Amino acid sequence: MDDFLQFLVDTPILLAPLLLVAAFILWAVLKRLLKLAAILALAGVLYILLVEYVSTGP
Repeated sequence: MDDFLQFLVDTPILLAPLLLVAAFILWAVLKRLLKLAAILALAGVLYILLVEYVSTGP
């Protein structure tokens, strides 16, 4: 494994595309997580509004 990593560090022509692919994969995962977080936040706000609207006060 160390030999492979050393080979990649020694050959930047191969390292650049691999880092680019890794960056795209990381971006895609982060985008999906941010979308999920936004949907969950919106669902939470709508739930709180629904509970406040439906609840009967004393």
